[in-house]
Amino acid sequence: MPYRRLEPSSPLSPSSTCCIPSSPGSPSTGACTIFEGFCSTQWPSIAGSMSADALTVTFDRFAPPQSQTSAKIWPGTFVVFALSTEVLAQEYPEGSEIHRRICEYNPGRYLGLVTSSIVQSIEDDGSTVEDVIVHFVSGHTPQPSVIASHSIPIFPVSSTIPTDTSTSALHTSILFPWIDRKQWTTCGVRLRVCRKNTSTLVFELCHDDFERFEDKAGKDYSQLESLDAALDDEEKETLARLLVAPFALPAEIWPDIRNHPGVKEPLSFVGDVDSLER
Repeated sequence: MPYRRLEPSSPLSPSSTCCIPSSPGSPSTGACTIFEGFCSTQWPSIAGSMSADALTVTFDRFAPPQSQTSAKIWPGTFVVFALSTEVLAQEYPEGSEIHRRICEYNPGRYLGLVTSSIVQSIEDDGSTVEDVIVHFVSGHTPQPSVIASHSIPIFPVSSTIPTDTSTSALHTSILFPWIDRKQWTTCGVRLRVCRKNTSTLVFELCHDDFERFEDKAGKDYSQLESLDAALDDEEKETLARLLVAPFALPAEIWPDIRNHPGVKEPLSFVGDVDSLER
């Protein structure tokens, strides 16, 4: 049975720039500050991110991709990722204060499931760019609490987990190297793959379980807009920043998800963005 992918309503393209946006609520909201070399864009509003059309299931994994080359990272693959400070620093003169500060920053590493992947050619020089959408994997339930049910456990689960939950867990083709992890269904990030560490070992969801993830993700996304009234302003801001943005962030990718003991929780990713934007 073929894989499909969660495809954004606005197509990924080589012109989609990598960007770190300014923090919501700051004086410069809506524009990039030290990252003006990447773009001028706005952090997505909750209303825009909560649109029922935000994600639609339209991609057949084994059909020709919407590009001139095939995707390098298949949907259904788990990865570890981190913001690429090396790429960000290249936008500024070597020796400048901004360049030094970016180079010295040590971003966290995060675990997630690739749910969309596309490689496109740039006509000017014949090179390619690869963008992926990654939904977070965490040891905790999604936050804020109104979306606590927007996750699925990943096998293996410990004996303290009820049997009915264990049997509904997602399974991978190779035993998942983490225990008691949850696959979030509505929170994630769009990444521009700037560096991919090679590995012969990859961890993929079984075909039927990837479809099961998509089915639940579709239902959970359709409920987001109705949850808006239950959120206070702080929760709205947190949720908006954890939903997939319309712009790509430059990232380094590790397909081998083992041996990353310092993997952080999704909320820390927002902190990384804020630290680099200041």
